Amino acid sequence: MKSTKHVILQVCLILVIIFLSLMIFRVIMRPEKFKNIQEIRKAEVVIKLKNIRAFQNVYKSEKGSYANTFEQLRDFWYNGKKTIVVKEGNVPDTLTEAEALKLKIIRRDTMIVDAREEIIKEIRNIDSLQVFDINRFDIVPYSQGERFQMSADTIVRANIPVYVYEVIAYKRQYLKGLDDDPRVKNVFLGSVLYNGLREQFLGPNYDYRDNVTDIILGSLTEPSTDGNWE
Repeated sequence: MKSTKHVILQVCLILVIIFLSLMIFRVIMRPEKFKNIQEIRKAEVVIKLKNIRAFQNVYKSEKGSYANTFEQLRDFWYNGKKTIVVKEGNVPDTLTEAEALKLKIIRRDTMIVDAREEIIKEIRNIDSLQVFDINRFDIVPYSQGERFQMSADTIVRANIPVYVYEVIAYKRQYLKGLDDDPRVKNVFLGSVLYNGLREQFLGPNYDYRDNVTDIILGSLTEPSTDGNWE
């Protein structure tokens, strides 16, 4: 029969093995858990930025320049109008469009529609299943109500004025509340394995913090409406 001391020693040894296994798993999986949460959140931010880009494109096509504030975009949504050209007929290969118009082979009419109709079309081109919320389109996901930073300007290229804009979601915004994320809290032993993720990966001692970036659409110094995720 095993002595009590021997049984206690075995139990302690098993507990140590379990503890060490958890710690090894913790070290290996924490970066993966952080990356997973970051990518999920980033994807949601990118969708919103693409919506803002579509919104700005419609705004500029009517106004001639980009909106400087979300209030301008929201007013355009509610009160703005958009001029569209209705095209009927096809231009034959042997004619120019002007000639086809003169011969009445084709017809071009202009219509005035509510701006929101064209905005919704542009957004549905991004994702046909999207439900656009005008009341929250300027809010950074997971930021607890903080807004994207947006500004517009005019720069000169080859002596030609070019309209530009920039929209930013800061990493401190879209990664807010990281330790309370359901993907952490609802994981078995989550409080042991994944506590302090924000401090580890975003804190002042994080050696690879440059890998976690602000998400930026457009530029105030270059004539580009691309995002830094593209």
